Amino acid sequence: MRRAAGLLFLLFTLTACGSSSGLSTDDLAIVKVNDEKQIVRYGMSRETAEKVLGEAEYDSKFILSYENGVDILFRDNSVVVIRLDEESSGVYKTLQGAEINMNKKDLKGIYGKDTAIEVSENNLDYLYDSINKKYLKTMEVSSKQRDKYYHVSIGFNDRGEAESIFLMDNNAAVLME
Repeated sequence: MRRAAGLLFLLFTLTACGSSSGLSTDDLAIVKVNDEKQIVRYGMSRETAEKVLGEAEYDSKFILSYENGVDILFRDNSVVVIRLDEESSGVYKTLQGAEINMNKKDLKGIYGKDTAIEVSENNLDYLYDSINKKYLKTMEVSSKQRDKYYHVSIGFNDRGEAESIFLMDNNAAVLME
């Protein structure tokens, strides 16, 4: 019996590790640091997202800004961009555990060292093709099905600490829609 339980644990562990090799819409999410049941994720309706975030404090043409450094872009009333800024530090983190003020090495530990695209020293990007199930090594994406490419983009300050984290689809990243 103990051996069967051990094999099941090993199988579960291997399966769980294998699932982290890509990004899904479920990974494009933030949680409250002190209450991980409070989640805002890609594809969620505005009404549901605002149950966690509260009402928007500022509404620009593209982005709605919420308390504690969270900005959201909605497409057809669904979340397509989640942005954390410095005010979110200690309040929100990504579902994978990335937070504002983390260094690049730690963030690569979360999202992957070999799958990172470094266009500049102050940016770190991950672009995942959900159709072909692979990370891309370039930011160039066909205009067809941009919403099937999931994008994590992290901006760094001069001290090498994350000052913004974006979770989005590539359509939103390129067209802000």
